[in-house]
Amino acid sequence: MIQEKRIIYEHLDVPDIYMFDVFRQYGGYQRFEKALKELPPEEISDMVLQSGLKGRGGAGFSTGLKWSFVPRDIEPRYLCCNADESEPGTFSNRYILERIPHLLVEGILISCYALGIHSCYVYVRGEFTLGKKMLDRAIEEARSNGYLGEDILGSGFGLDIYTHPGAGAYICGEETGLIESLEGKRGQPRVKPPFPAVSGVFSKPTVVNNVETLCNIPFIVDQGIEWYTGMGVTYGDARFDPPKPDPNTGTKLYCVSGDVENPGVYELELGLTCDELIDVAGGVKGDRIKAVIPGGSSAPILTDYELDTRMDFTSLTLAKTMLGSGGIIVLNETRSIVDSLLNLMEFYAHESCGQCTPCRNGTPWVRDIVKRIASGGGRQTKIERPRFGITESGRWGDTGEMEEVYEDLELLESVANNIANVDTMTWDTICVFGIAVSWPAVSYLRKFRPEFEACIRDGKCTVLPVDEATVTPEENYAYQQRIIPQVIQG
Repeated sequence: MIQEKRIIYEHLDVPDIYMFDVFRQYGGYQRFEKALKELPPEEISDMVLQSGLKGRGGAGFSTGLKWSFVPRDIEPRYLCCNADESEPGTFSNRYILERIPHLLVEGILISCYALGIHSCYVYVRGEFTLGKKMLDRAIEEARSNGYLGEDILGSGFGLDIYTHPGAGAYICGEETGLIESLEGKRGQPRVKPPFPAVSGVFSKPTVVNNVETLCNIPFIVDQGIEWYTGMGVTYGDARFDPPKPDPNTGTKLYCVSGDVENPGVYELELGLTCDELIDVAGGVKGDRIKAVIPGGSSAPILTDYELDTRMDFTSLTLAKTMLGSGGIIVLNETRSIVDSLLNLMEFYAHESCGQCTPCRNGTPWVRDIVKRIASGGGRQTKIERPRFGITESGRWGDTGEMEEVYEDLELLESVANNIANVDTMTWDTICVFGIAVSWPAVSYLRKFRPEFEACIRDGKCTVLPVDEATVTPEENYAYQQRIIPQVIQG
């Protein structure tokens, strides 16, 4: 049985750990003191880069590389901590804010010291009223004990941390949408470039990291690179000769919900399989798993054929999905895939900021098509189209044959792919909200087409058994194109 590897959550359940004095008893702020006394800022930045820490907020981009983009000759510079946690199925950062907020403060302190930053803004989800209250308390305690303000501990380094509540907008989890909202504007993403590292808050260089990412920093500074890289797995990227290391190091806070016996947050080393993760959560509630959403609601779905996929950034990318924020939602055999998709599309249609035409018009259109199918009104007219499947080259594409398909299913895939094309990974929107809509819509349809067809054919929302609802692995484009890279360490 795989056991949790608690690092960030190690002291989460200690009574009163949210208080400064108790946090100090468990090593709190000693990592920051070590950084001030023993490590030059450049060395800390290099440690973060060499550790392989990837951003835990969704994209999985190298934290150290992101830090390196920030020009050091422009003042002031800012750090924005993304505590919005707006992805459905994700709830790990909330517990840090509510139970161990001083760990986040310490992570911010070390990061700002390394980057020469003297002002940090924490953008907190508006609904996290308790979390903001506890973080504000921690900030004041740190200030009164000399760990915030001017000339901290006589080092000459100063830092102020400010919290800013959001208004509950999903799109403000995107870094430029967050910055716009932080500046008092409507929460709509910016065109990139320029990227925030060059022009972010108040048009100044800005680093945007999420809560979990920043909470890793104290442990990397304290325990070192070798210790951190000893957790997780490192792959060899076959696009390079010799293979370039692709680290998936450290632990991840996996939020497991849905049809499992013990839903909750589990801190585990990166690299375990989806099956293993579900076992840690007590196994499926019911006889069989039908599907798994691996990285929050915007991630393409996995079928029961794909449960051997490793739950790390690289493996899930190769499986044509993503780890994202680590929101794992398990659906058992009783769940309707069509209804599940409708639930998501209702959410995205509500949350579109309306800035771009493909999202503003396309997302409600996708929702309405799925709603029509789920309610039994799917159009039964069939049309002829090119058959997509496994070509002679062994890849997903046009087979050169024709097939008859239900009009609504063809329309659904066409509209979704015109918001953002999931095959070419291109989109016609300012931010990635478009792909967040199209990915689930297209993946649910392609992998569970028989259930969509049954709903249209039967004139009602039909739930098929797992084997009948799922296309075979041979027909599954994601399954066929999945290439597990060579493990070179871990």
